[in-house]
Amino acid sequence: MAKQKSSDSPGTDDALGSRPHAVAAEPGRFARRIDRYLAALYLTGDDAGELHDQALAELTREPEETGIALARAEGACNRRDYPKRWALVYAATRLDHEAAVPYLRQLVLRPIPPRDRRDSHGLSAAREETILRTTAIDGLGRLASRGNKRALDALFECLDIASISIRRASIQAILSAKPDYRKRILERLPANFRYLLDVKRTEVSKVPQVKDPRKHLREHRPADKAAPPRFNAEPDKPKKSRSPKVGKKKPRSPKGGKKR
Repeated sequence: MAKQKSSDSPGTDDALGSRPHAVAAEPGRFARRIDRYLAALYLTGDDAGELHDQALAELTREPEETGIALARAEGACNRRDYPKRWALVYAATRLDHEAAVPYLRQLVLRPIPPRDRRDSHGLSAAREETILRTTAIDGLGRLASRGNKRALDALFECLDIASISIRRASIQAILSAKPDYRKRILERLPANFRYLLDVKRTEVSKVPQVKDPRKHLREHRPADKAAPPRFNAEPDKPKKSRSPKVGKKKPRSPKGGKKR
């Protein structure tokens, strides 16, 4: 007889929901925990770090039910309220628990909505939706680095999404967890995206920086240093337009007649 799979270790294709043996909890209790943690994310002051850690400890006390509550809260958000949606996704990644895998996976695999006509020059729905998904991938990557197979399988699913940013984040998350999985990633990726395997994450401190940006400004240039040559320093003089000659038209003689 085939051994049935335990409900405690569902596959990555499971729908998000409470486990059968989970005790039903008061929704408001988890909502208050979530609200306190979201507020703690933006605290400032000497005790901001301590208050954040307290809110995080409270949030992760019951990770299974909290993960479901976070998914419901994000699903109930205004789709264009990206700051709150990102905070909820980030909170799910901070659970650091397998219970967050179904929600994070479903979020990444959810199709990115098409461009909205309401998008202004400074707001792109596609960009904001991509940021939500790469944040979720970071959370899956941390779990995969701790040996969570469900999170690792979800990251491989993310390689099928036709987005450079999502594929790049997924590749880096997989390689961080399994550096010897390069060949498996190569087999999964389309040929025109395999160059992403060579893109490496670099710390900001290791990126070459301009030591003194002011030296490139005109007002901070030393007096004895000549200004760089300019192309077309003297603008071309505009060409004079010739106005049409205005004159009296010569009268035309009638046909067959002679001029007098």
